[in-house]
Amino acid sequence: MKKWMTTALAATTAAACITLGTMVGPGSAAGSAPPPEAAASPAAVVAAAKGEPVRDQGGTQATPPNLENLYVPVEPCRVVDTRSGSPFGSGTTRAYYVAGTFGFAPQGGKSGGCGIPTGAKAVTATITAVDPSSVGFIRAWATGGTEPSATLLSYGTFSMGTGATVPIRPGAAQHLTVKNYAGPTDVVIDVTGYYIPQMEAYILYNGTISDQSGRLLSSTRTAAGTYTLQWDRDVTYCSVQATADYSAKYATAYTSGTYTYVYTFDSAGAPTDYYFNINVNC
Repeated sequence: MKKWMTTALAATTAAACITLGTMVGPGSAAGSAPPPEAAASPAAVVAAAKGEPVRDQGGTQATPPNLENLYVPVEPCRVVDTRSGSPFGSGTTRAYYVAGTFGFAPQGGKSGGCGIPTGAKAVTATITAVDPSSVGFIRAWATGGTEPSATLLSYGTFSMGTGATVPIRPGAAQHLTVKNYAGPTDVVIDVTGYYIPQMEAYILYNGTISDQSGRLLSSTRTAAGTYTLQWDRDVTYCSVQATADYSAKYATAYTSGTYTYVYTFDSAGAPTDYYFNINVNC
């Protein structure tokens, strides 16, 4: 009986060792603990828990923001009317101004434009073929881009239009390219709104722009904890929120004209250069 118990105990001990070795994994000594994982910084843990971008200790943003464009409706406004000039012939391609204040009168649009900012990425518009002489179709795309294979408007031998969201090229040059197939026909384009990126940015302690949505023109550190930011539009009556990128630092801001003035400081109220996020809503 004693011999049987000794043999059973030895077998059980061996099995336990084999099981433990399997749990540890290949390359590890049986019975040794697995290596500890690298400890995440408290800031990274909090950011991950909140679903926010993680920044390193230097304040560099590890993940750029994924910001949705804002839609801004406008009163229907004409940007193109070829009846003031010449109609589109078959295969004719023309580029037009849609945003800004320049170039509208020569293309039959409202003088001074329709209030579409040059930073807009797309517009909602009604495009109409007026008095076409034969059936045809029209395509439109952001100037500088590739002509799409999809048709924006198919027309018969009578005036007809369609509403659409059309991408445009941001900037000061022509924004929208239109091409007509068959016809000829006159074309009228009326805008009813636009899509534009939000006004957001992440600024480093020295005033350098680390990341932004494309609306911020400049950022300058003018004194200790003092920054001047310029946007692409008047933000006087817009709300602004500045947040220091550390729990022991603070930020406040106000707007005037196209500028936002930001102040960063410590818990004692002393001006301190520090990283911050800025968001302006109009």
